[in-house]
Amino acid sequence: MSDRFFFGRIQASIAEIVDSGDVLPDYEMAAVAVLEGQERPGEEPAVRRRLRAEGILPTENRGALLLDLAELERASSVGLLAGGDEVFLAGEWNEEFEPFPGRISPDLVDFNEGPPLGLEEWMIDSGCVVAFGDGAGLNYATTNHEVHERLGARFKPAKR
Repeated sequence: MSDRFFFGRIQASIAEIVDSGDVLPDYEMAAVAVLEGQERPGEEPAVRRRLRAEGILPTENRGALLLDLAELERASSVGLLAGGDEVFLAGEWNEEFEPFPGRISPDLVDFNEGPPLGLEEWMIDSGCVVAFGDGAGLNYATTNHEVHERLGARFKPAKR
């Protein structure tokens, strides 16, 4: 692990982070790779219909829903990020963005013990500034020390 990679597991949800308004870094795109436990939600017609009904018109790449800031906030406000989600924030819009190939939800890996192998390199290569895995607590990884500090100050660490 480098000194420019930070991670942990906190008592929060992605919706709480998005709704807080003061924790997230500047970003242009959110890639939702897992929505309410459903992998590749962009390939599921029922999910796309539900998003359209809420006025959210995402781009899709390889099953991931690509949302801008306003669409992510809208998804959170209408209850779409209710748990079991994996969201990756990128500093620049990239229609060819591909989410991390492994799962990062706390049901599968506890970031208090360490992130999955290859996550740091993938984040640097892809331009991802924060990765969130929601479930029993919230796993997060970031290349931004300020975000790590804000998350740690605002939310309590999650325990197994």
